[in-house]
Amino acid sequence: MSFRHCFQHSLLLIGALALGPIAGCGDDEEQDTTAEGGEGTSGGENGDGRTGELERPPGSRDADSQDPGWDGDTAGGNTGTGETAGTGTGTGTGEEPSPWGATQAEQCRPPNRRDMNSSAQRAFDAGVRAASSGNTAEATSSFQRALSEDSNAFKAAYNLGVLADRAGNANRAMEFYRQALRIQSDYEAAAEGIVTIHLRRGSVPDALSFVEPLARVHRTNLHLQALYAEVLVRAERFDAAWTAARAALHCDERFVPALTAVVKASLRQGRMELARSVLDQALSIDDNNAELHFIKGTLLRDEPGRLREAMTELQRAVTLRPDYVDARMALGIQLLSGGNYTDALQHFQSAAQLAPALVAVHLNLGDGYRATKQWTKAKASFEKALSMESQLPQAHFNMGLMYLSAGENFPGLDDLTSLQAAKQEFTRYRNEMGSRLRRDDPSQGYLEDIDRQVERIERRRERDARNAARDAERAARAAEQGGGEE
Repeated sequence: MSFRHCFQHSLLLIGALALGPIAGCGDDEEQDTTAEGGEGTSGGENGDGRTGELERPPGSRDADSQDPGWDGDTAGGNTGTGETAGTGTGTGTGEEPSPWGATQAEQCRPPNRRDMNSSAQRAFDAGVRAASSGNTAEATSSFQRALSEDSNAFKAAYNLGVLADRAGNANRAMEFYRQALRIQSDYEAAAEGIVTIHLRRGSVPDALSFVEPLARVHRTNLHLQALYAEVLVRAERFDAAWTAARAALHCDERFVPALTAVVKASLRQGRMELARSVLDQALSIDDNNAELHFIKGTLLRDEPGRLREAMTELQRAVTLRPDYVDARMALGIQLLSGGNYTDALQHFQSAAQLAPALVAVHLNLGDGYRATKQWTKAKASFEKALSMESQLPQAHFNMGLMYLSAGENFPGLDDLTSLQAAKQEFTRYRNEMGSRLRRDDPSQGYLEDIDRQVERIERRRERDARNAARDAERAARAAEQGGGEE
């Protein structure tokens, strides 16, 4: 969604350097067998590969905030004009009648936000610093302290949700996000967190049933309108998505989250020229928007001869938001397919730290370890993915490649047993794929090659055994003859 990453939300690191959100593998073999994050994910990923990450919620802004920061300033929010959303652009006077019976100014007034008291703010800031340095335990303690100091500290509740989500506890994360919404009923970051978890679980209806009433009640919150539009896109209710996006753009025609929703709706509808046009318009408003660069990178990646430009866009997205899991995985996949295994692995490792609950992350990480010949770690990553989703054909395919590549170098195996293990994995892959298996699936070629190698090894072993037996027999005769002469 305008979801900042594959893993979305991030801690509201007010006053901290943006670590970036996670919005949200290629293979060095003949087939692209690993999984990317985001909507194109394969290998068992359910929809959005997002979870709470250390990032500024995309487009989130406090009504009166002017200082750059994680949660809600114009730097991260992108109303697109440098003014509050309530000013509107190109929509007439402030007293123009609105469809809902309010004046234009009332219709477009940004939401109010509660402030934390000073003691809660100090605890919150300490939590942000701890989270930024990777000290999750201290960050959790500080955010809990902020809530105890001020029961209205909705941002602390949200950040606790982010930490829980990143630790793989989505149910606990949902509780914290709901707590933040009970305090601040239109808090878009918490709403996005809940929507993201529903989408990650593959439940678009649950995401829609949650966000729809919220968007209808809080019509002046442009971020909620954009979020609603994105969920409608996922539900393939395109007319309604356009209506929701236009509601936000009616107040501010340069509102980037709504423009992003328009881009996604256009892409889903196959209106590529329009999608590219609006994408360029949005980037001209906010060239520091990581999600826009990610979308542009994925579009360029599919155009012949533009892979270098695509890589630049994906790298830009990661640079802007280091915890953008989708972008890291997409970049890592391209690096892996290009033979830059070390850099690819680093991106996959970062993604695994940020999004340990995503199956696709562990598939890609396993491929990174396989490419760098870290066989035991590769196997552990694939098995981790299978522990999260037992019916996962891609994991078996990738393990087949792993055993085939490692051969006798796989710890505890010789060349024959490694080939036998590879054959078992490829066979398991084909069985689980069933009717989905393409006629030209490369697994058949691998199995045929394995059978030829096994046959050669067995013939060689039989020949070696015969030679060894003959040599032993000759040695025995020689020993007998030597003993007789004495």
